[in-house]
Amino acid sequence: MEQSGQRRFISRQLWWTIILIIVIVGASLFAIQKDKKDTSKDNSNNNQSQTDQQEESCSKGSVVFTAEFTDFSKIDAFQPIGSITGASRGRSYITISKGETVPVYAPMDANLVSIIYAFRGAGAERGEYGFKFNAGCDTTFLLDHLDSISDELSKYAPAEPSTSTATNDSLSIPIKAGTLLGYSDGTAQGRTFDFLVTDSNLNTFHIKPSRWEWEQSLYSVCPYDLFTKDIKTKYYQKIGLSSDTGFIKAESCGQITYDIAGTISGGWFLDDKSTDMDGEFLLIGATFSQVDLVVKNDSEKTNLRITDYSPKVLPKDVLVGQSVCYKGFSNDWVYVHLIDTDTIEIKNGNGSCPTLFSATGAKKYYR
Repeated sequence: MEQSGQRRFISRQLWWTIILIIVIVGASLFAIQKDKKDTSKDNSNNNQSQTDQQEESCSKGSVVFTAEFTDFSKIDAFQPIGSITGASRGRSYITISKGETVPVYAPMDANLVSIIYAFRGAGAERGEYGFKFNAGCDTTFLLDHLDSISDELSKYAPAEPSTSTATNDSLSIPIKAGTLLGYSDGTAQGRTFDFLVTDSNLNTFHIKPSRWEWEQSLYSVCPYDLFTKDIKTKYYQKIGLSSDTGFIKAESCGQITYDIAGTISGGWFLDDKSTDMDGEFLLIGATFSQVDLVVKNDSEKTNLRITDYSPKVLPKDVLVGQSVCYKGFSNDWVYVHLIDTDTIEIKNGNGSCPTLFSATGAKKYYR
C-alpha cells in the first residue's frame, strides 16, 4: 500500500510538472509572436512615416536651386518661357553679352542622367553639349547649347557628335551644386544657351487637353522661380529681351499656355487628329505687347511665322465674329477671323493688309 501511494504521488507530481512546462512554453511562444507583430507594426509605421515625409517634402517644393548657374555679369537677358516663334516653348533662352563666353554650372545637387553631344542646325561644323538632370520629385532640368565640356564630365560624353539631340537617360552620376559643366558663347543666331525645367506634377490649363502631348507644353516651369530668394531676386532683374534698342524688361517669367476661351488666343489644330506632336497646329499669343503667330507641323517645322510689333488689337480681345490683320516686319501679313469658339480661319500674304477679311481661300483650324 505504501509503495502504491508513493507511485500515485510521483505520478501526480509528474503530471503537474508537464502542465507547468506546457504553460511556460505557450506563454513564451505567445510573447514571441506578439513581439514580432509589434515589430512588424513599428516597421510598417516607420516606413509609412518616411513615405509621408517624402510626399510632404515634394508637395512643399523640395527642389531648390542653391547655386548660380552662370556668370551673371556677362548675361544680357534671361528670356521668359513660352516663346511662340522659337523652337521650344518651355525653355528660357539666356542671351550672352556680345563677344563673351560664360561658364555654366549645376544649380543644385542632382543626378546627371544624360549628356547630349550633337550637331545643331544645317551645316553645323561642330557639336554642342546638353546636360539633363533628375532633380527628384518628378522634376528634371536641362542646360543646353554648351560649346565645350569640363574635363571632369568629358569621360561620360559621347566621343563624336550625333545628328540626333534625343536624350537616352542612361547615366546616373551624382553632381554637386556649383559643379562646372562647360562653357558657352551662345548659338550663332541669337547668342543664347537654354535652360529648361519640367515638373510632371503640374496640370497646365488647356481648353482641349487632349490636343497637347509634348511635355514642354504641359510641365515646363520658370527656372528662376526655383532658386533661393536672393538669387531669384537677382535673376528677375534680367528677365526680358535683349534688343538693338536695349534691354526690354518682362512683366513676368512667361507662360506655356495662351489658351483663352472665346478669343483667338492660344492653340488651334488643322483637324480632329492633330496635336502639338502630330499634325499641323497654329499658335497665337501676345508677349512684350507684340503679337506672335506661328503654324507648325509635327516635325516642328515652321510653315508660317509672323510678329507684329505694333498690333492694333491683342488676341485676347478678338471675340467670336471678329477679325484682325497682323502685319510682320517683312511686309507680310496674316488675317485672322474667329468663326465661333472652336473654329478659326486665316489668310496670309504680302503687302498691305486687306481692308476686309474674305473667306475665299482661307484655311480653317479648330480647338
